[in-house]
Amino acid sequence: MKFNEFLSADPEDFESIFDYYLEFLSEFSKSNFPFESQIKLKPAGKKFIGTVVRFDYNNRGSEEEYLKMIDTFNDRLNYYRRSEKRNFLYNFAYKLLTLYHTSGTLLLVQQTFQELYSKSSDFISNIANKKIYFYDDLHVNNLFDFDKSNKEEIKNLLIEATDLINSDKSLNEKSKKIINNYLDTAIKELDRKYVNWVKFLGRIKETIIILGALGSLAGGASVLFHVQEKLDQATVIIQKTSININYTTINETFNIDHIQRTGPIYNLLSLPEKSENNDDSDNSDDDN
Repeated sequence: MKFNEFLSADPEDFESIFDYYLEFLSEFSKSNFPFESQIKLKPAGKKFIGTVVRFDYNNRGSEEEYLKMIDTFNDRLNYYRRSEKRNFLYNFAYKLLTLYHTSGTLLLVQQTFQELYSKSSDFISNIANKKIYFYDDLHVNNLFDFDKSNKEEIKNLLIEATDLINSDKSLNEKSKKIINNYLDTAIKELDRKYVNWVKFLGRIKETIIILGALGSLAGGASVLFHVQEKLDQATVIIQKTSININYTTINETFNIDHIQRTGPIYNLLSLPEKSENNDDSDNSDDDN
């Protein structure tokens, strides 16, 4: 990731932002605080602390304090540079006098940086401990593993839905932009390393409801109904590709005694596209 990409990174992708920022601080220190990197420190720190506050409201009051730490470090580093430069402009005796002062200033710079790095690490550690709440997906005895879903196929359906919206003449450009931005956010969520499936599915369901209402208002032949169908297909694909059936999950999830009295387990778990086949097989058994 380049520095400009870091600054424009999706705030939701906090893990990439934190990884880049800590690496930036480490390289900055190893290189003895070069000026080229120093001028990037403040904007990098703003991006970092902004992401921290976004995910941990308890640290909202820490934003100003953190940026002041960066200002303090920069002031001390600049003072050290000026002190070091002055040593070359004065006589040897004055150099000996200021040598101790300059080394003391450098030590103060290093200590200030260590405090900044330590504070940054603390922020990241606290958020890492709370990460489970950011991705608190619905799990029923591991019956579903949403990360196994076919993201590429789902993404293609969302892109097709976006194209259909753009071709719809019943919506004005402002309405199209609002819906497309909503779907674009869902598409970007799929591209993340760790997808927040609760957020993603909620966004898709909201869009389906809105499109259904808009389609009814625009008329039965509206393109919006086809867009709604694309999103419905996406949710079916998630269901089909994320299911994790095995003996343990079945026994932990269902009342097996009741199921044995009412019908085979596969009837309860059959997928929509397979339901007709299952019905045919059941009917053939009845004929026999």
